[in-house]
Amino acid sequence: MRTVQRRFTLVGAAVALLVAGCGTGPSQVGAAAIVGDSVIPLEQVQQRLDTIRKKEPEAQKLQDQHKFDEVSRIAMSNYLRHELLVRAADRQGVTVSEDAVTKALADAGGPETASEGTVYDPTTIRERVKDQLLAVELGRKYVDKMEVTFDYFYAKDGTDAKDKAKQVEKDPAKMAEFVKAAPQSPDGRQLSGQGEKVHSAEVPRFAATPLFGVDPGTVVAFEPEKNNSQWIVAYVTEFKDNARQRGEASTEQLEPRTLESIGVRLARRLAGDPEIKVNPRFGVWDPSDNACAASEDTLSGYQAPVRSKS
Repeated sequence: MRTVQRRFTLVGAAVALLVAGCGTGPSQVGAAAIVGDSVIPLEQVQQRLDTIRKKEPEAQKLQDQHKFDEVSRIAMSNYLRHELLVRAADRQGVTVSEDAVTKALADAGGPETASEGTVYDPTTIRERVKDQLLAVELGRKYVDKMEVTFDYFYAKDGTDAKDKAKQVEKDPAKMAEFVKAAPQSPDGRQLSGQGEKVHSAEVPRFAATPLFGVDPGTVVAFEPEKNNSQWIVAYVTEFKDNARQRGEASTEQLEPRTLESIGVRLARRLAGDPEIKVNPRFGVWDPSDNACAASEDTLSGYQAPVRSKS
């Protein structure tokens, strides 16, 4: 793999990287997050954040400017993805060898180079590399087996898409109305449809979108391609993970990065859909992005099970 983690790059005030309660279940006291019945200790996350401050000059600058929250969310996101990938791989019988991890690190220039500009140090970067390799293998296992059936329409922007998705959530009959009312594109194509079927092998990059990461009976709103101003609202009616590949589509030459994205998208489903609770200091879990967002208002998309008709 050519890169293990994207480097620190300032975007305004942010840093972009590739990489107390009671009740039933695990206690939230001292927890940074809870995934199912597993607790990610706050102290553990804090130690990693302290390491980032010490080793990354840009991170220290953000800390001095009281703008370190984005780095904290990225670190927390990686912890959560790690937990989901480990659970998914265990349930699916997927493994990667330590030799494969060592080779990937060597290809990336070694632990020191691979961990530069990341939320990892030379001793913890192996965890990130192993997560990436597990995601690749999960993606490889399912990329030519999945088929999703859905109704859809394109919305004018994110606000419109999320608003209409919420309406469909409350009343599934709204979906047919929105599909019928959807406009045509300038070249005359209808920007909507019902009973659409897409096989993951036909459009592998689409298999990394929320469309393939939710259960039937779920409405989703998302950007098929980031920052291209096109939003789609889809109501998933059927999902198969043992569908026969149609036509002559081939997935044998897919890049590891594509397979990794698919594996990350499928991780929560394959992990058994564990509930995720995030300490508010790290924001909220954004299932559309498989990452932590600052707040509910900054979620990258929307997804929810549609309420049954009464």
